[in-house]
Amino acid sequence: MLSLRISSALRLVYVKTLLELPVSLLDTQPPGQIAAIITTTANTLQIGISEKLAVVLQTLSSVITALIVAFTHSWKLSLVTSSGILLITICYCITIPFLVRNMKQVEDANIKASAIASETFASIRMVAAFGAESKMVQRYKSWVDEANRRGLRLSGIVATQQATSK
Repeated sequence: MLSLRISSALRLVYVKTLLELPVSLLDTQPPGQIAAIITTTANTLQIGISEKLAVVLQTLSSVITALIVAFTHSWKLSLVTSSGILLITICYCITIPFLVRNMKQVEDANIKASAIASETFASIRMVAAFGAESKMVQRYKSWVDEANRRGLRLSGIVATQQATSK
């Protein structure tokens, strides 16, 4: 419920701010880009709060409790084995900026594909009249393929993160 409320509040603030902008600024943006940005941002926030926050809290409480119990029973063994937590933390601290940067690039490519689709549907009569369907499909396909190519770069980063945590 918290994630839904925060997401809806974010959308409301975004729409209010959007309506206060001059129309000339909105005209410079490709069709569909603004809607795609708010949708992806709100969805990411909603998923992050609803799913990830609970997992983070559960994991942190489990790890802290396990460390307390472990150090109580055998502090030498616990000190050696807890070095793995340090390795995982360092790995995530190094890879998260790359992950965020690549996710932003994938999002940008998806926004451009969405803008092309929106533009095509908005002027479908003109596209059909001039026989530009295949050209618009090709433009859309090129951005979808670009998003896919950029998304594949994420696999190495995620694999590095998962390799250290297993």
